[in-house]
Amino acid sequence: MSTFRRAPRRGMTAFWNTVAMLIAVVLGFPIYWMLLTTVKSNKDLISQHPTFWPSHFDFSSFSSAMDDNFGGNLLNTVYITLGSVGISLVVGLLAALAVARFDFRGRKPFIVAILVVQMVPLITILVGLLPVLNATNLYGSVLGVILAYLVFTIPFIIWTLRTYIVGIPVELDEAAMVDGCTKAQAFRRVVLPLLAPGLVSTGVFAWIQAWNEFVMARQILAPAQNKTAMVWLTFFSDTPTHGSDYSGQMAGALIIAAPVIILFTVFQSRLSTGLTAGAVKG
Repeated sequence: MSTFRRAPRRGMTAFWNTVAMLIAVVLGFPIYWMLLTTVKSNKDLISQHPTFWPSHFDFSSFSSAMDDNFGGNLLNTVYITLGSVGISLVVGLLAALAVARFDFRGRKPFIVAILVVQMVPLITILVGLLPVLNATNLYGSVLGVILAYLVFTIPFIIWTLRTYIVGIPVELDEAAMVDGCTKAQAFRRVVLPLLAPGLVSTGVFAWIQAWNEFVMARQILAPAQNKTAMVWLTFFSDTPTHGSDYSGQMAGALIIAAPVIILFTVFQSRLSTGLTAGAVKG
């Protein structure tokens, strides 16, 4: 009897495994095609009979992508991302702690404002932000882009970290202070270690947002010589010399995407654990 019951379960397991593999193939095929394009010659790329494996490997696309001031634009992206993520984590952590642990006038409207700001389209914020940056001589500067990115990274970090802090019992702080710790020591020795998964997950997502952002960087860095990597990729594909250099464009896209892919792969387990914990608390 039990044998007959197990048979349908095995059939369903095999069915869903097959469906999952098909979905994985569909999702992974664009990445495979991007990698394939980078090692194909342009002659193979424009062939009327595309192949799923190159006739010979050609890595000249990477040198082609590096020619057009790629390093300066990539370095700009690193500065902007590190600056915006670092400032966002410090400010967001302190703000989340205040919202979660202290009861002050205007606390609830502040929480609602954090949620509303995340729903406003970036282009709408940019319209009001550009005159401010222009008046403060930050238009066209890296610092201007960093400050602009704080508009969407800080609310995200506050909202996410607040749920973590709410889930940490206040009694742990009180017990540490009974044992002789000050408030600052109780935060550093008790609360901060418990917040580590939340800091990692929010930091990684803030990194991805800042690294891939395009609209604000293109507008604010319009008068600057060096842009960000995402903006550079658009200009690179629009130039007459590289407009039909598909392998070079894909090589540039691969180099730009590589740090995000590596970061996500390294912290994958912490991201899923951290976001799940943050979703059910508070």
